[in-house]
Parts: sequence; structure tokens; C-alpha cells
Amino acid sequence: MTLSRPTAKIATSGQTLTAAQAGLLRARVSLSVLGSHDAFTLTLWRRSKLADLATGDDVAIALGEIDDETDVAKGKLTARLVHGSTLELEVLAPTAELSQRFVSKTYLRQTVSDIVNDLAGSVPIDQVDGDAQLAAYAVDDRRPAWSHLRDLADLVDADLGAADDGSLRFVSITSPSPVAIGAQSDVLAWGVGARGAVSPSAVAAYGAGSEAGAEQWHWIHRSPSPSGDGVVRLVGGFHAKELADQLRTGLESRAARRALGGRVVLVGHPDLRPGDAIQASDAPGGDPGALRILSIEHVIDPLRGFTTALLVEGAGGAGGLGGL
Repeated sequence: MTLSRPTAKIATSGQTLTAAQAGLLRARVSLSVLGSHDAFTLTLWRRSKLADLATGDDVAIALGEIDDETDVAKGKLTARLVHGSTLELEVLAPTAELSQRFVSKTYLRQTVSDIVNDLAGSVPIDQVDGDAQLAAYAVDDRRPAWSHLRDLADLVDADLGAADDGSLRFVSITSPSPVAIGAQSDVLAWGVGARGAVSPSAVAAYGAGSEAGAEQWHWIHRSPSPSGDGVVRLVGGFHAKELADQLRTGLESRAARRALGGRVVLVGHPDLRPGDAIQASDAPGGDPGALRILSIEHVIDPLRGFTTALLVEGAGGAGGLGGL
């Protein structure tokens, strides 16, 4: 058995330091595809070589074994807090700029990816999916661009988050090949099980374009619900039934995924990213199948070593408009 020696590397514009060189006492990294910004917090000895960093400076962190670290997050220093003999640095991914960007625009006959790319402004982009074309979509400056991106991600059942370098990711939900984990070798805590099922709402297009041709989108149904009852989601940007049916499929897929979920704590796994999947065939209570990762919290400190806590849901039921 090889002795585990977890560590961190912290890179700034002028230097790259190991955990020991930086006087690192604790690091906590939060990653998510649920619409929050990736972030990490470094707790350092007050006289650390990183003590001179100023807000706005670029900081990146890699975690893993000594000489085998993996990049996990990058961003800009947003806060410096002094606590007695320690210094706490808070870093947010570049996507945080989108919570400070306010625009008012109306997009006509634009694809979801076109709208996302435009809303991103100067924020670096890793990947944007979304070929579905919206007849009309409006944003206003009463809310930040990030809020509108969250709405779009919900509309097309996409993951919204950041890559390991902090650049924007707006990607279709897929069913990736799961990473095998061992309940005896990797899992520190396991809490996964079935949850109450929620029936998805029906979806209807704003007009009747699919029945009478796209040019007749303005023909409004007397009752847009396919069944005439129940909760109906009427989307103004959808002028054809095809998009409404695709969103309905996405909502059904989302409901299927969320019927299973929970929290898992692993021995440090810096290679995992939100949107990945894991599977433990020897899990307590039997194999639940593949589990999709919604959020990750990496923590490295002298008490617990290196741990990775995951919020997960079922990995089945990928669908939606992202890749239409």
C-alpha cells in the first residue's frame, strides 16, 4: 500500500507555491452546476508568502498527491480577512462578473447558445451548447446576466457552471461513463436513496406553429394544455410545438434524475467535476446505479486530510433542448 500524501499547489501571477511553502492551514473548494459561482477559500498563516495578494489578483489552486496535483479552480481574489494569527483569502471564478453585469436586450430568432454567448460578455467561455432557436427572448437590467443564464439553463435543462480555469460552461446534460469508486476504499460517508417523485408540468408553445406552419405561430390555442387540465408551463419564446415537446422531455428527465439522490463523502478525488458520474457497486444497501454529481466540496486540512463531498442525483434521464 502506498502512503497517501495529499497537498495543494497555489498559483498566482508571480509564483507557484506548495501548501507548505504558502503556509496553508486549510483549503475549501466549492464547485457546482446548480447556478452558483465556483469559489475557494484559503486559510493561511498570517505571515504567508501570499499575504501580499490584493483583491482582483488571479489565484489558482490544484489538489492531489505530491507531484501529481490536478487543477480544480481559478478565479480572482475578492476578500482578505484577518483572524488573529491567520489570514483568509476568498476567491471567486470569473463567472462571478456576470452577477455584476446588467443588460436589457431582446433576442429575435436566436439560438440558446447565441444568447448565452452574448450575455457572457467578456467572461471567458469554455463550452456553450444549445442549438434550439427561440422566436423571441427578452432580458432586462432589473436582474444580472447570471440570473438570466440560470433561467435559460432551467429552460433547456442544461448545466451552468465553470471549467477548472473558471471559464463559463453552459452544457447539455448527458449520461457520462461513471467513475468507479469503492465503498471500502473511497467512501467515508454514504447517504443516498430514493426521494419522493414530483410530476413534471405540461409544456405548451405560445402559438400553434407546429399545427399550421411556423408562420402561424400567432394562432393561439384556446387551451394550450395537451390534456386540458393540470399545471401548464407556457413559454413565450416557443412558437412551435416541437420545442415545447422537447422541454417536456427535459422536465421528465429532470424528475427521473431527482427521484434518487443524496450526499457522498469520499477520500480526496480532485479529478471529479460537477456533471461527472460515479458508481459504487458495493455501496451500502445495494448498488443504486450511476450517480450524477451536482456539486463538489473539496477540503484539505491537517485534521481530516483531503476529502471530497458530493451532492448527487440519479444519472439516468438525460434530455432537454441543449443539443437540439
